[in-house]
Amino acid sequence: MKWINVLLPAIGVFLAQFFLVDFLSLNMIRPDFLVVYVFYISLVFGKTPGVVTGFILGLLSDLSGVGSFFGLAPLTLSVTAYFSGYLTGKYERLLPYVFHGAWILIVAFHFLIISFVRFQTVFVSNPIEFWIKWLFSFSYTMMFFLVTQFFYPVREASRAEIT
Repeated sequence: MKWINVLLPAIGVFLAQFFLVDFLSLNMIRPDFLVVYVFYISLVFGKTPGVVTGFILGLLSDLSGVGSFFGLAPLTLSVTAYFSGYLTGKYERLLPYVFHGAWILIVAFHFLIISFVRFQTVFVSNPIEFWIKWLFSFSYTMMFFLVTQFFYPVREASRAEIT
């Protein structure tokens, strides 16, 4: 694996997250481009490069002010990368709906952790509103995730050769 193939796109994704998140924010619900990138990195290169990339991007996002709670982004991106690394090369061995269901659940779990920390008072006072906020934040990023699917499908990323 050449780290330059990971670092240059990571810088581009981080800059897109840094500059576009305020313009695309809707009622405290923001898209998370970093989780899409970290997911693909861990799917193509495995758990370790994914966790390292997720932790570094999360730390940079928290230090730059993009993140809302310090330490939350490195934690959630690292957890997402770790679980996504289990799907590396598994597309042929799993049924397609199991494979796609697994990666959707991983991304949903990422947003569940973030939503629970960011909206914990809403969770206590109005659980239905909390679940609606979680669903909207998850769905908002999944729209960008599905756009990415047209250019680089998850099934192709899972079969990618590690060089």
